[in-house]
Amino acid sequence: MNTLSGFKADESRHPYSADLKHNLAYRIVRAYASELISPRVRKPPVLLVERIGAFPSSGEIRRQVKDGPALLASIKQRYARDALDLNESSGLNLVFADWRFSLRLSGEGCVACLTVESRGDSSLLQRKTTELLEQIDAGRAFE
Repeated sequence: MNTLSGFKADESRHPYSADLKHNLAYRIVRAYASELISPRVRKPPVLLVERIGAFPSSGEIRRQVKDGPALLASIKQRYARDALDLNESSGLNLVFADWRFSLRLSGEGCVACLTVESRGDSSLLQRKTTELLEQIDAGRAFE
């Protein structure tokens, strides 16, 4: 009896026998092939526009500052008492009931990077972004 690629060459066994169908590699190839031939019906992806509307964001706003650590301390002192969550692992991240912001330093503490987000309230986003930028701009270097 000869074997070719792990299959017996006699007529009693076929490449698609029950033993092969229990082979994991065979099942993976079959699942992949069936997905290519007739893909499963998938729910349409959530549109990016819908996500932006649900959680509007300022995007990252960068400003030159004179003293980054002093700016972080000042912002923390002003906002930390009302925050639901405070994280200082990468700058200053504060979460409130309807909005949140992240303020981090870059470039040896000379650049402040601000991101503000809200829960579906664009006007709150604009107010809080403006409020924070006014505080950051007070510490900017105008050289």
